[in-house]
Amino acid sequence: MLTTILAFLIVLGILIFIHELGHYLAARHVGVRVEAFSVGFPPTLWGKQIGETEYRISWIPVGGYVKLFGQNVNDEDPDDPTNYASKTLFERLYILTAGPLMNLLFALIFMPLVFWIGMEIPAYLDDSPRIKHVQQGSYAQQLGIQANDEIVAVNGTFVKNWEEFHNVLGQISPADSLIFDIDRGGNSIYIEGSAIEMHRAGSMGWSPFLEPVVGGFSGKSPAKLSGIQVGDKITGINGSPINDWSDISPTVQKLMKADGINALNPGSGLTVELERNAEVEFVEVTPYFDTRSQRWLFGMSMSKNVRSHSLGESIVLGSSRLWFITKATFSFLGQMFKGEGSMDDLGGPVKIGMVIGDAVRSGISDLFFLMAFISLQLGIFNLLPIPALDGGHIFMLLVEKINGKPLSIAIRERTQMIGFSVLIFLMIFVTWNDLVSML
Repeated sequence: MLTTILAFLIVLGILIFIHELGHYLAARHVGVRVEAFSVGFPPTLWGKQIGETEYRISWIPVGGYVKLFGQNVNDEDPDDPTNYASKTLFERLYILTAGPLMNLLFALIFMPLVFWIGMEIPAYLDDSPRIKHVQQGSYAQQLGIQANDEIVAVNGTFVKNWEEFHNVLGQISPADSLIFDIDRGGNSIYIEGSAIEMHRAGSMGWSPFLEPVVGGFSGKSPAKLSGIQVGDKITGINGSPINDWSDISPTVQKLMKADGINALNPGSGLTVELERNAEVEFVEVTPYFDTRSQRWLFGMSMSKNVRSHSLGESIVLGSSRLWFITKATFSFLGQMFKGEGSMDDLGGPVKIGMVIGDAVRSGISDLFFLMAFISLQLGIFNLLPIPALDGGHIFMLLVEKINGKPLSIAIRERTQMIGFSVLIFLMIFVTWNDLVSML
């Protein structure tokens, strides 16, 4: 918990600092006096006056602000060259967009670093895209896709493994058709579908073959304590055969339930059969009951590979990943606007903190990926035309340009209050949503 809290404060503090630094540098560049630079919202925890600016660290770590002389309606002075109100519309637009643009620049730098340093990816992504199981009622079943089908190409692009398949699928627009070239028992068949129908269904509804090889352990791992090692292949549990990683959890749940075991009576454990260096071994593992998922767990994860790329490839892959996330973000916002999305998909500070904590424990690549992802979201979110956000101020400037004069002080104050109220309500809602989802 301490690691999660510290990681949350540090990571979010860095991203907020980057955002506010953009506003600060742009304001100083055009000669606007900066009265305060704060990471976090009031009350102030620490502050120091340096020159004309007070630098602050404040108690509420979910945002920050740069206080510009003249940006408040009460201290506007168009005749003072250091006043925000004295600057041209383009200069004010420059100041307002600099914060989100700094977040986007941060993401453009850090996402390629993820691919350059190397990411841990599930080992199955290197396997040929052969389908193990098709769910009943899924979109894949509707199209006539079957178990043991192997995907050869998507929309004419050949794919040799699951990673290439996912990359190709990620580049397809929702408006496009889907044409799968499939090898079924040595025969080549073509199946046509729709990307938009796939998105509406949520997924294709199939699963790949996952070799039951141990790749790592969680912090609380009965499997590791029992002597299971990375690279071991699980072949059976209490005599039940294990042919795929997806067989492990259902088998464990079934056996624990059959024995009448519960969280208060964990029992003596399960006998796990495994292969290690071409030899068969047996170990006794007592799974623990996870109250959050309501499942019995061994505390182990599937096999993973580390994949790194050249700097040039990393820039291309990082930019492509950011573009994919950007499209997905605007698609989600569009669904929310049309009332088709779910508010449960929104994450607040609690959920963000937990994800950051997990990323810190996973490694530097996961942490950099998450920082780039959150920075991109901050940049996009702040450009939305919501009063009190940068996008709201930018919208006001556009209205001013159309009208040929600024809006009245009363209208600006009213819209700011509405904007702050909406943001506070949204923050309370997503925080409550986070807490409920944890119960």
